[in-house]
Amino acid sequence: MDKYTLDLGAINGSIDIKINRKDIKNVHLKVYRDLSVNLNLPHVVPNEWIVTFLEKRSDWIDKQITKYKKARGYNSLLSLASGISTQFLGKDFRVIKKKANYNGVELEEKAINVNLIDINDTVIFERLFQKWWREQAYKVYFDVLEQLYNKIFKKHNIEFPELLIRKMDTLWGSCIRAKNRIVLNEYLLKADRLCIQYVVLHELTHLLYDRHNTDFYSFLTVHMPDWKQRKKRLDQEVVNGL
Repeated sequence: MDKYTLDLGAINGSIDIKINRKDIKNVHLKVYRDLSVNLNLPHVVPNEWIVTFLEKRSDWIDKQITKYKKARGYNSLLSLASGISTQFLGKDFRVIKKKANYNGVELEEKAINVNLIDINDTVIFERLFQKWWREQAYKVYFDVLEQLYNKIFKKHNIEFPELLIRKMDTLWGSCIRAKNRIVLNEYLLKADRLCIQYVVLHELTHLLYDRHNTDFYSFLTVHMPDWKQRKKRLDQEVVNGL
């Protein structure tokens, strides 16, 4: 059995769950933000057990898919409104508009609070949030860039690159080698730090190897052996369609 079709009812319908048998000891069930579902389990687990397990977990799977469907379309952050969901450093947050005696943004455990003197001023609301998001992105990216540069690239006699933040439709990042410049997508901030490290290392490596050749990937693998797993998680868990 390499997949199992589970009926979640009238709303979410039937879904195909990918069954991956591996050299592992435990069972891992994961629902991704692209609405795919994977079940990783040991080789010895019988098919009958898989069917029973997935049927028992159907309510949980249904809730996860419903949650991710509700969040889809908001992660581009192009259409802001109080109460929308977004990801921030790999975790789910709500953007909340609050009446206050000052204009500013505060980060809580599960909320990004946008405090407004005039709670009906949508222009200020969007400006405050976008400015805060860009500032957070620069701080996180620069910190990762600085750490990787000092650890790996400084000894290769490469100058510390300029960092720019942009809204990008199809790329997480790019490297302009001739200008010693790294450009990162501001929406990459939705990913966790491990995924951000992968993207930054990828772009920094282009300062040494312009093309995606054997030398490029060998260097990447030496300094980040799990880069493929990080890339896969980035593609699956951060909503597609930047």
